Amino acid sequence: MSDIFAFTAAFIAVQVFKIIMFKKDKDYSGYDERQELIRGRAFRYGFLTLAALLAAAVLWKECVGALSIEFSLLMMACLMVGCLVVILYDIWQDAYWGIRQTSGSNAAIVLMAAAAVMVMQYLGFRGHANAGDVIVNGVLTWDGGIYLLIFAFFALIIVNLLLKAWVCLLYTSDAADEA
Repeated sequence: MSDIFAFTAAFIAVQVFKIIMFKKDKDYSGYDERQELIRGRAFRYGFLTLAALLAAAVLWKECVGALSIEFSLLMMACLMVGCLVVILYDIWQDAYWGIRQTSGSNAAIVLMAAAAVMVMQYLGFRGHANAGDVIVNGVLTWDGGIYLLIFAFFALIIVNLLLKAWVCLLYTSDAADEA
């Protein structure tokens, strides 16, 4: 229960900070037209992925019936995969950071926050694994499965950010060598 209060307090603090720091009349996004188009395409792909996965999950549940994962956890997995499509498409199409934002500082903040979340998820999963309520009667439950799902979500984002930085570093060093 304290996790819910901590999350709610952090969410409210971020919203208050945004209200205080940024005025409504100015655009602080810093995205140019190309990035806005790419982000629109990413949202479209994410939504279509989410719709297809939800349809497939419901169809599987209705036709086959037996799932080795709780249905609520499966729905959350579909939602998170749709979000991953948006995030990873933006990262690989260079539309994740705004033009006037420095990607290095943003990436460092995202990496630190994601690492902290991953540590918390690991500790939560370990507690549920010790209690024996991760897999009950051959079904992956919400209690343990959500920790694995969030851990994998942030791990994929971190790996893709690092891969993108490495690819960009190789590209710029190759271009500098040719010049």
